[in-house]
Amino acid sequence: MTTTTRRLGAVLGGLFACVALAACGDDGRGASGFSGGYGSASDSDSDTVTGGEGSTSADSGTSTSAGSDSGDAATTTTTTTAGGSTTGALTSTTGSTTNSSTTGPECVDLEACGVQCVDLSSDPSNCGDCGVSCVIPHASATCQDSACGLGDCEPGFGDCDGEIVNGCETPLEGGQECGAICNPNKDEVCNAFDDNCNDVCDEGAGCRVGVHRSHSASLGHVYTTDLGEASAGDLKLEKQDYYFVYSAQHEGLVPFHRCTKGNGKPFYTKSANCEGNAQLVGVMGYVANGPLCGATELYRLYNSNNGAHFYTTSAGERDNAVAMYGFKYESVAAFVFTGP
Repeated sequence: MTTTTRRLGAVLGGLFACVALAACGDDGRGASGFSGGYGSASDSDSDTVTGGEGSTSADSGTSTSAGSDSGDAATTTTTTTAGGSTTGALTSTTGSTTNSSTTGPECVDLEACGVQCVDLSSDPSNCGDCGVSCVIPHASATCQDSACGLGDCEPGFGDCDGEIVNGCETPLEGGQECGAICNPNKDEVCNAFDDNCNDVCDEGAGCRVGVHRSHSASLGHVYTTDLGEASAGDLKLEKQDYYFVYSAQHEGLVPFHRCTKGNGKPFYTKSANCEGNAQLVGVMGYVANGPLCGATELYRLYNSNNGAHFYTTSAGERDNAVAMYGFKYESVAAFVFTGP
């Protein structure tokens, strides 16, 4: 074998050895050219890339997958060499997370109670201060000016002592009211109350008298409890017992006065001085200020053409008098009763 042949074989053998080791230096020496995991490798021609913890170097370049904003994250280090790529160890990086504390809402003209904006002056669940809840026995609760109050009583209960602390403390049967208790076995008496629990007041007790309605060409309409007067002179009786009034005063009732105006025509009012424009004749009876015991409206109208007042319990007749006969509706004069 010639010298040239031996030298060629030595060169080829060294080249194969370098390929097998996957690394050769420029001077023909073998070198360790990669690293994985937490170790490190260095070479005069290497690039170093750090990912998470540890570092790695390579002969011809590296790529890393690294990091995270918060929490636990994994980092994989890959080293690329001339002969391919080698993946190193998986490293763990632990970050930290900061949680912001929860704060209440921003309230305008209200108070922040937890996550709600409330009006402490009127909220029954936060009355005067956060978490102060109004609880009234057997009744709904209110909050007024930051103070708890009593709303409506539950069915079957009444607030008979006026004390808020015990709420609606008195059990009541149907038709019963505080201060007067009805009983189906009771007889009706003249007290403007349903004594026998049948939803009618004072029936059959002789408490009320009938008011008769008449008309006169000279006086207009006249209302009187005297049936003889209702047909006297030029008066023509239109309706006997047109409505009823109490003959005596009871709780919840007020006097209904009969007056005579300067033109001689009758006028009826709850005013004891006849509203300053008529002469008092006397008390015709006693009426209610509202729908007590089934009382109904007595409408009052006035006709400026003849100076006469007109009274009716019919809304239809009231409207017809306005539309057809020149009357002007003034007010509800009183609440009267439709039966004795």
